[in-house]
Order: sequence, then structure tokens, then C-alpha cells
Amino acid sequence: MTNKIYNAGYEEHATHTVIGEIIKTRFAGQGSGPRPNEIIQLMLGDHDVRISYWKAWRSREVALDYAKGSCATSYTMLPDYLQRLVLANPGTLAEIHTIYDAGVGHRFKYMFLALGASIDGFKHMRNVIIIDGAHLKGKYAGCLLTASAQDCNYQVFPTVGIVDGENGNVWEWFLKMLLQFIPNEDNVVFVSDRHSSIYNAISKVYPEAKHCACILHLKCNIQTYFKNKHLGYLVGKVARAFQLSEFYTTFNEIKNINASCAEYLLDIGLEHWARSHFSGNRYNLMPSKVAETWNSILRNAREYPIMDLVEYIRSKLMKWFAQRRDVTQYPNGKLTPRVKGIVEENFKEETFV
Repeated sequence: MTNKIYNAGYEEHATHTVIGEIIKTRFAGQGSGPRPNEIIQLMLGDHDVRISYWKAWRSREVALDYAKGSCATSYTMLPDYLQRLVLANPGTLAEIHTIYDAGVGHRFKYMFLALGASIDGFKHMRNVIIIDGAHLKGKYAGCLLTASAQDCNYQVFPTVGIVDGENGNVWEWFLKMLLQFIPNEDNVVFVSDRHSSIYNAISKVYPEAKHCACILHLKCNIQTYFKNKHLGYLVGKVARAFQLSEFYTTFNEIKNINASCAEYLLDIGLEHWARSHFSGNRYNLMPSKVAETWNSILRNAREYPIMDLVEYIRSKLMKWFAQRRDVTQYPNGKLTPRVKGIVEENFKEETFV
């Protein structure tokens, strides 16, 4: 009886601040730490204390502040951090845009970061830029914008922007940052989802460049609107077709299965999603898996305070670039390691067939 009374009293005093202090060590380093449901089980198993989901959620925010610092403080430290980063990494481009609020002072709006190695790398990439946006999950929310290209060894070279929301003005500002090292030329191709603000921004900042839709997003839309998984497969097949004859054979299959879906694809404009009708060269970069891969790497970091998020990105990219210095071409110098592996694998398959 005494033990039950003691536990009941402890529950009353186990505020989210106290719990956050208890679990803060579990958020050290670059991990995301336990989720609210895990905190509930942790408190019950280790301390025999039952807490609500809401208290677990607030406790988690407190623990993150203890482990990674205050979100508000992180914003004030960001300008000095970026200045030091530019000095330490020659060729790096970093910029912050703020607005003045009479009641608050200068308030963060946008941030852009392109490491010098990424900028140099863009000169040697296929001229296909995959752009994407993902919502941040921290206290102040916002969006993470990315622009990525892929080299001949299938390695990603990204640049990033952190903004207060996703709209036409934001994308226009972000693309103007890219314009400093990616020229407005007709051999440049942008791949994105079909968000109207992205389309409008590209038409303003990169009027000479080509623009096409990500097939992955298009397939998801088809499956959502028309409730048929086989249609998604056919759309992927018809989008990748090189020859017009192959395109129309598969497109007629789509029309026979669902005429409304075929009409939907025609309304988008064949030149925006079908390789056989596209006037530029998007190589093999049909879906924006490059952007999706980068977003998955940053999944946990997207809830960090802004400076920790930027530092996580810097650290990840620096490791990539260091590893790439160790990758050398094979003696013939004509194929990169990844491409040589693909060729060898295809040769084995053809041999066994």
C-alpha cells in the first residue's frame, strides 16, 4: 500500500521537465532518440511511472533541448557558424535572408548552403538537376529544399536550402542562389514534382532550361486518383520508352484500361513526362530517387535545431567527399567503378541467357 502511494506521488512530480532531464542522454550524438511511445514504455519499465502521450511528447522536446540546444538559440548562432564554415571551406556559398519585424527584430526567412566541393562537382555532372522539398519536424517547422546532381559513378552532389515555408517566392529565391553556379542554358534540365510554384519559379529564373516531371511522383498520383496499381507500372514503362512506337503501344494499353487516366496524362503534356517526347536530355534520371535518397538520409536530422541540422549535413557531405577521393577508375580509365560493375553484371546475365 505504501509503495502505491509513493508511486502515485512520484507521478504527480514527474513533470515533462523532470522526465526530459532523465532521458536527455538518450538524445546525445546524431541519433533521433526514443519516440513518445518508447518514452512511455521507458518510464513505466525503468521507473514504474505511467505518463500520457502528451507528457511523453513534451518530455521529448525538453530532452532534445538539453541534448542539442534551444531551437531559438540555434537561429542566433547560425550566422556566425556559416561565416566560419565559408572561411574553412574555400568556394563554399552560404547566405541567410531575414526580414525585420518591429516587435521582434530581424527574423529568419531563408538559408542557402552549397559546399565548395558540390559547386565544383556540378561542373562535371550530367546537366540534370533534381529539386525537391521536405517538411522539417522541429519546433519551428519550415521546409528543407534540395538541388542535387549525379556524376558518372552515380554519386550525389547536393545543395540545400532551409526556408520558412514552400511557395513561389521561396523557390524563386532558391533558384537564384543556384544561378550563381548553374547557368541558365538550354542543355540544363530540372526534374521535380508537379508543384505549380516550382514550375513558375523555373520559368522566371531559368527560362532557357528544360523542365520535366518526376516519374515517381506521377506514378503515385496515378495510383491515388485511379486506384489501379497496374496503371502505375504502365505509366513508368511508357515514360521510360525511347522509341515512339514503343510509347504508343504502351499508351494504348493505358487507354484501354482507363480512358480517364490516358486523358489525364495527355492534359499534363507528353513532353513533361515522357522521355520519347522530351526535347532535352534527361539521361537515365527519370524518377527523383536522388532527392528521395537524400531526404531519407536526413529523416532523423530534420527535427534537429537548425544549426545542428546544418552541421549534420556538412558532416555527412564531408565524409562523402573524403570517401570519393579514394575511389579511382579502373586501369582502362573509360568506366567508373559503378558503371563497370553494371556492365559486368549485364554481361553475365546475357551470357547465361
